[in-house]
Amino acid sequence: MPVQGSKATHSAVIRRGLRLLARSVREEPRMYSVALAGSTIYALMTVASAYALGWVTQHTILPAFAQHHTSAGSLWIAAALIIGVSLVKCVGVVMRRIGAGVMQYRLMGTYRRRITRQYLDLPLSWHQDWTTGALLSNANSDVEAMWSNIAPFPLACGVIIMLVTTAALLVTTDWVLAIVGFVIFPLVGILTYVYGRAVAPRAMRAQELRGAVSSVAHDSFDGALVVKTLGREADETERFRERSLELRDGLVRLGRVRGLFDPAIEALPNLGVLAALLVGSYRLQSGAINTGELVRVAYLFTLLALPIRAIGYVFAEMPRSVVGAERVYRVLEAQGSMPYGEVSLGGSSDSAVGVALREVGYA
Repeated sequence: MPVQGSKATHSAVIRRGLRLLARSVREEPRMYSVALAGSTIYALMTVASAYALGWVTQHTILPAFAQHHTSAGSLWIAAALIIGVSLVKCVGVVMRRIGAGVMQYRLMGTYRRRITRQYLDLPLSWHQDWTTGALLSNANSDVEAMWSNIAPFPLACGVIIMLVTTAALLVTTDWVLAIVGFVIFPLVGILTYVYGRAVAPRAMRAQELRGAVSSVAHDSFDGALVVKTLGREADETERFRERSLELRDGLVRLGRVRGLFDPAIEALPNLGVLAALLVGSYRLQSGAINTGELVRVAYLFTLLALPIRAIGYVFAEMPRSVVGAERVYRVLEAQGSMPYGEVSLGGSSDSAVGVALREVGYA
């Protein structure tokens, strides 16, 4: 399957990925609510930590340098403000991680049970069309891939709240610095979109190859006796080698794209910090802002670098998630059943049924 990418294909993957995320929320609303609440606390406290650092700089650090001394009360207030915000932020992190982790593993467990129950219900004719490796891959790696982007999903939702709050803070601080932020953050979004479009077909191909390698491996395990009897070891080894090399090359192509875009996405917020410091220095000299406000904005740009990556990670994992979901629903939506006999063997329900063997020998 060649790697093909188009705008329509990428848009379709994004739509299916978003529907899959919506399904996860419907199936685990409580854990998602816990994770989202924690993510919201984390987002607001991230902005609050920048505000606290700016306040401490303006009202504690700068006066201490100017007067060559400070008071214990001023230090206690500064410490209480920073530590208090940090503790509340830690509570948000714990809530988000526990909620997202439980949500992700519950979904994996639920869908693995659904698949195994479906295996028991489907007829033997259906099972004969699929190798053991493919069936095991459906119940294991495909389910894992299907929900691979659940862990960062609540964080990505919280980042949206963080960005809105940051925009309001920038506007109220200084309109020139707000322009810097309004240039940097859309650039991150555009680069993330281009990255997702480039990585989508490669990630989908890599997930398909994972299933193919697993299928070939389990075929060899299940048919080991037949392979040895017919002397096909070399052929099976070559078949596995070909699939493994295809998977290796697919992952290398995927890694090259990530190696190209990841540094650029990570560098943009840092460039925003430099731009904020450069522009903010001129605004500080003109008296438009004070030192605390400049520190607040620069520190906020620094803190936003990692959370913004969560959005990119969710979209980057969508192709793999969509492919895994397609392979899982191929099983769950399969038609057919295993009928059970309704003919009575006669006698009472408590009577035993005897089985006799005659003229049976062993080779």
